[in-house]
Amino acid sequence: MLTGIEIVASCSPCNSFTSYVQFGYNYTAISNVTRIAFALRRQTGYFAMDDISIQDFAALGTELIVNGGFETGDLTSWAYCDQNNATSTGGVYSNFSYSGFNYFARAGTYYYVGGSTVAADYIMQAFPTITGHRYQVLLWAMHPGSGPSTSGDFFLGV
Repeated sequence: MLTGIEIVASCSPCNSFTSYVQFGYNYTAISNVTRIAFALRRQTGYFAMDDISIQDFAALGTELIVNGGFETGDLTSWAYCDQNNATSTGGVYSNFSYSGFNYFARAGTYYYVGGSTVAADYIMQAFPTITGHRYQVLLWAMHPGSGPSTSGDFFLGV
């Protein structure tokens, strides 16, 4: 059994939603460094994410995630894993279209598009936390796809 990892949200298969939906979670840190990770696998449509934010409730307004809106135009500050050389893997885009659907940024110019077809691809970032402090996690996502092999997982842990 793994310890120190919290599955915040998971879907398999995942519902389709063609506009951005906000997801939120309150997290209590168990270490001085925490990692946020997203594992995405698609069957028909990619996942898009934008405006990922983590703030300490004791210091709201101080952003702990770097490049959470992907406005550098790349995965700066994010670690990317293409598991098992998966096909059709993710990246940062300003103009992406797939299977007749035009993806878009929720805010700004860039957004992350992910979801491989063989196995999940992942993005992850570590950020500083204070043990026992509560953190507000917010992100926006959309998924215009469907199918029984579609899955999305969102983790926080040490």
